[in-house]
Amino acid sequence: MKKILLFTAALLLLGGCSSWHNPNIADPAKEKEIFERDRGFCENQNRQNVPVGAQTDAAPPEPTTYEAEFSENYAYETTFEECMKRRGWIKK
Repeated sequence: MKKILLFTAALLLLGGCSSWHNPNIADPAKEKEIFERDRGFCENQNRQNVPVGAQTDAAPPEPTTYEAEFSENYAYETTFEECMKRRGWIKK
């Protein structure tokens, strides 16, 4: 039973390990530089357009339910991936 749980945990961890590639960029060094720039751009766009959690200055963070947190995180990740894809990146 322990082996099955360990195997399942390893699969779940590795399942989230994907990397971004841009087939339009031949030079790996240039790809890394452009990736960092594009990732920063998409993260900045997300911070501006997809608020996560309470957006108040003085008030403490509002308690959220699991469903609300999941929905916010899903929206953030989905919007980020769409932005990267529009910039020519694909997940492998």
